[in-house]
Amino acid sequence: MDKITILNLLKNSGIENARIDNNFVYFTDPNCIFPAFDKLFYYAWIAAMVFVIFILFGWAVLYIKNGVKISSFFSNIKTLFLVLMVFALVKPSVDFIYGKNLFASQCDTQKVSLSAVNELLEQRNKNFAKSDEAMLYETFDVVDTGIEITDTEEEY
Repeated sequence: MDKITILNLLKNSGIENARIDNNFVYFTDPNCIFPAFDKLFYYAWIAAMVFVIFILFGWAVLYIKNGVKISSFFSNIKTLFLVLMVFALVKPSVDFIYGKNLFASQCDTQKVSLSAVNELLEQRNKNFAKSDEAMLYETFDVVDTGIEITDTEEEY
């Protein structure tokens, strides 16, 4: 089977970063969860920064309106500092507990011979009928049969 079909089947089954050379099919291990955790912490950090911006804006409006009380100002800054320190120390603490840079470790790259993949595809073609081939891909053809809009305006 051609390489484009194999890559399309791998992509539709949820396997990412697949590539093919002359003898092997390479893909990252789908059981690896490190990139998902790293991405989760990245988005959590962005969300925390957005919340900090809202908090600082709210404090600015409050202090402009009511005036600054130095004790409440330092209490608010201390709370904000503690929240940001918790977010900043999550990754280093996980790295310290596991003894290595856990989030920088990459997933293993698996390789399967192209002949084994072709054998599996032949077995798949024996099990599926020709009428089921249209249901194997997640592609949609969208056709708009609505009214065509032209640039001319009608006068009423």
